[in-house]
Amino acid sequence: MSISRAEGRTGTGARRAKSGRVFAISLASALLACQLAGADALRISDRYSPLNRKRPIRPETRYIILHTTEGKESGSLRKVQKYGEIHYFVTTVGSVYRIIDRRKIAAHSGRSMWEGRSNLDNMSIGIEVVGTYNRDIKAAQYEALRELLRQLKGIYKIKDKDIIPHSMVAYGRPNRFHRFSHRGRKRCGAIFARPDVRRRLGLTDQPLRDPDVLAGRLKVGDPELNRMLYAQASASAGGGSGSSGAPGGSPSSGTDVGGGESSVIGRGNNAWSIAREMYAHPSTVYIFPNGNRFRGDQIKDWDRIPAGTNVLLSEEEPEQEFEGFLEVGKDGRSISELAGDATTESTTIYFFPNGLIRTGAELSRSSSQKKMLDAPPKGTRLLVGYVYGGYVRARRSAYSIARSKWNYPSTFYRLPDGRILSGDEIDETSIPFRTLIFYQN
Repeated sequence: MSISRAEGRTGTGARRAKSGRVFAISLASALLACQLAGADALRISDRYSPLNRKRPIRPETRYIILHTTEGKESGSLRKVQKYGEIHYFVTTVGSVYRIIDRRKIAAHSGRSMWEGRSNLDNMSIGIEVVGTYNRDIKAAQYEALRELLRQLKGIYKIKDKDIIPHSMVAYGRPNRFHRFSHRGRKRCGAIFARPDVRRRLGLTDQPLRDPDVLAGRLKVGDPELNRMLYAQASASAGGGSGSSGAPGGSPSSGTDVGGGESSVIGRGNNAWSIAREMYAHPSTVYIFPNGNRFRGDQIKDWDRIPAGTNVLLSEEEPEQEFEGFLEVGKDGRSISELAGDATTESTTIYFFPNGLIRTGAELSRSSSQKKMLDAPPKGTRLLVGYVYGGYVRARRSAYSIARSKWNYPSTFYRLPDGRILSGDEIDETSIPFRTLIFYQN
């Protein structure tokens, strides 16, 4: 049947169909206008990190990770720009800055795991919001973040349950306070686990439990944080009333954006609970009650730090460090304290002061070298969770060794002269032969 005949036989129906099409077009136009209005209300400007041009394109996008600065706006903005630590930065007045191109890798999650996947920087977008983990954000921030999330969800088809606080995905390596890899390395972004906060952001679903703790891949290192992240969500999902207060206390809408945790050592508050993995870092300062000051790398007996000691953390140091190089005596007292159950794995790589480089598996198989694990020379360093890529040669480029990870921020190069550079620092046009490459597993 031809179109003309159909129109002749169903003139009334055709007019109705035409009217319906006009209504549908008008409705679509109205929806588009609303979307454009939302987009216009979102003020985004470029504040790109100097590292943006060097960062590689991200191979996939599965998650959006939400962070809080835990510090003042100006210092936090300088830091994330300097180290390329985030994709978007949301100020207290709702302005949004682009720091790293949303298609590229930003070093925002560091050591991270979710659903068995690690190194989430390689598969996620990071958004930094000025504020603290236990204080409500501003109305302007809600408005800007809600619209930013709406746009990103549309572009990448990300589900609400895959928009996650940083504190949910960050995890810590074994140390003198925790024998096993553990959840609790950061409290950053915990506010975004609150059901009422998520509703205001247009999010209707969220994780109800930690998949990696349930699977035995990690242990809970901070029970209080674990309750903050999941207790309210579980109560809400189960029909309970939950709590509309901020994690760990009552909600607050004050203007203070300082840290929310006590920085003084006392009962139930040790160096790790205050400084987390920065507890032994040289930028962390301990002020004893008698006025004596010590850097984190100068403390030898962590059990004898007197109560009342104040802990000062630097706001300018990069907080989202990769697994990176760990040094015996500086980052931990022994290899077992640093590597835990991964001490003899092929993905734990040892760098000895005499220039010898071996994997844990190689050392464990050699009777003459195995003793180096028990009594490592001073200055021994190691990488945990890395692949020993081997040497760059004439017909063996950095790309052929590490593939797409050759210029990742977490990839390390040991040059023939002994210097070590990261993927952010390496010059692709002048990598000398006999350079060793180590990239994350």
